[in-house]
Amino acid sequence: MRALSSFLLILTLIPFASHARSISDVKLEEIIKVDASDAELSLNGAALRKTYMVINTYVGGLYLENPSHDENQILESDEHRRMLFHVLLRKVTARKIAQALKDALVLNISVEEQKELEPNINQFIAMFEGKLKRGDEVNIDYIPGKGTHVIIGGTDKGIVPGKQFADALLSVWVGENPVGSGFKQDILGY
Repeated sequence: MRALSSFLLILTLIPFASHARSISDVKLEEIIKVDASDAELSLNGAALRKTYMVINTYVGGLYLENPSHDENQILESDEHRRMLFHVLLRKVTARKIAQALKDALVLNISVEEQKELEPNINQFIAMFEGKLKRGDEVNIDYIPGKGTHVIIGGTDKGIVPGKQFADALLSVWVGENPVGSGFKQDILGY
């Protein structure tokens, strides 16, 4: 009887353990819902971003309606998606993060695309102000037909219009020159 009780206790705990993935003490939910559409997204993959190979900078997670290992398929699809990052640094200026994102974005698009997307890039960069601290999250959601919805530290910063910008921004993590090849592989679920 005692063995049966222990077995039943274990069975009740299993579902709770499967609802989140933990990386560097950051829990990422396996399934989330975004915007008013109630689109359900699954965690495609998650990774720890280190700078200078020693500084834990953030934990990133890529959520998709239809998980995929293929970055081209992800970029071509016109479905909801979320790239989130959870800040691990004690304190960092939002502008520094924005500049790092812009630098990484420019590495992954052509000069022509950069010129075409300059107003979108500037709008996105302007959303980052103040400081971010350990535990803050940045959610970058692509909403089909609308664009890139940005929430920084729980504050809704608005929407940058267009899918082209959303795809260019996601290339920071899954493009030809991602923030890290291991990071890219992890968020693609390899």
